[in-house]
Amino acid sequence: MSFDINTLLSAQLHDLKNQMQALLSVESELNEALIMNPEQQSLMDKLQQHSSNLSHRLIELLSILKIQNQAFQPNVDEHWLMDSVSPLATEFFQLHGLNIEAHFDHDFNQFYDEQLLNIALHNACINALQAGANKVILEIEEHNDGHWVLIISDNGPGFESSQIDDQGDYNPSGTDSGLGLYLIEQALKAHKRNGKTGVITISNLPREGAQLRLIFP
Repeated sequence: MSFDINTLLSAQLHDLKNQMQALLSVESELNEALIMNPEQQSLMDKLQQHSSNLSHRLIELLSILKIQNQAFQPNVDEHWLMDSVSPLATEFFQLHGLNIEAHFDHDFNQFYDEQLLNIALHNACINALQAGANKVILEIEEHNDGHWVLIISDNGPGFESSQIDDQGDYNPSGTDSGLGLYLIEQALKAHKRNGKTGVITISNLPREGAQLRLIFP
């Protein structure tokens, strides 16, 4: 019998996910205990930051593994975008000090896979943080043919010219930013409608900052 590396990875990642859930449960209990010992809260904040990052990475890896093995069917339902963005904005402000501003109608709703959108947004915000940004602005474009665009802009130094020149070929490079763009692209590619597939484009703003466009078919 041949060795199936994908089966091994999937099993190990699911086990890690279960361990992560146990850690989060213990973390919740510890947080309650710290109410009586608030001077140690900074240690709890660090623990929450690391466990949150680990949890997101595990979800990403499991999702991408399923996509690559064609075992993942996006759950494309109608969602209010603000409901998807708000928890992420709160998390990034509390853990990283990053302000995420929603410059769109809070009643805006569309069809998308919420887990995949979360992966894309999380990686876009992590990339912005690592580049030195402290603010991210989210905007929406709607088009007559039914497709829509989520525009993510930040106030960092912008993308490197090589990244812009090579866009459309996001291969995992071993760096966080390279992997982030790859994961965002995979999340968009899983969205398909009327023979079209979701794509991303990147550019720099005229004065400062990077802009990422998530184009949903």
